[in-house]
Amino acid sequence: MDELIPGPDGRVTALAEQARLGRWRMAAANKKGRIGKAWGDARLHLYEEGLVVTDPEGGEWVFRWESISVLQNLSTVNGSIRDAAYTLIDPSGAALTIGPGTHGLFKRDLAAAGVLSYTRGPWVRYEGQWGPEIQKGILRTQGQTALERLGRGETLRFGHVSLDRAGVSYKGKTAAWTEITEVSVSNASVWIRDARGRSLLNAASVRKVANLYLLLALADRLRG
Repeated sequence: MDELIPGPDGRVTALAEQARLGRWRMAAANKKGRIGKAWGDARLHLYEEGLVVTDPEGGEWVFRWESISVLQNLSTVNGSIRDAAYTLIDPSGAALTIGPGTHGLFKRDLAAAGVLSYTRGPWVRYEGQWGPEIQKGILRTQGQTALERLGRGETLRFGHVSLDRAGVSYKGKTAAWTEITEVSVSNASVWIRDARGRSLLNAASVRKVANLYLLLALADRLRG
């Protein structure tokens, strides 16, 4: 990071302690310029168990990894990430998009991920540092529970993609775990393939897949 951003103030610390977010890790500021102007000196504070977003007008958003979902959209140029946006969804269905990119979704895509209300949040920089930590935190705190739910016969939904103990479903079609040997990400899409490398389902755009890291980890455990 090429700028010094202050650590959490008393307001942020109180929010983090109330939500039991654990150790503070880093802060990131809103992008300067015309695009980020509306959010002024908004800040993101990353903690071990979640994050806090605040703005100068008193807005506050608190997320715990164990109870949220996230959608990510990475924009690339010649294979390198140019910018990214992360849309965090709390248990009530309230969503906040942060980061210097755009989510690239239609209303139906947000609805499929459980979004009931939406806010375009600050254009927080350094998404390459805090963004992957959101996905990792969700995987770490929700992975075991997700496996247990699948074991009880539940269906887990990741936006437009769903998993159960029999297979993966997308756009009305299902591929059985016994057929699947690879679930991977390529060209900004999730691919489901068999032992001969054939695609068993249509590729799902990564930006439409909630909790991407968790889905990939579960698929790795369940595939044939």
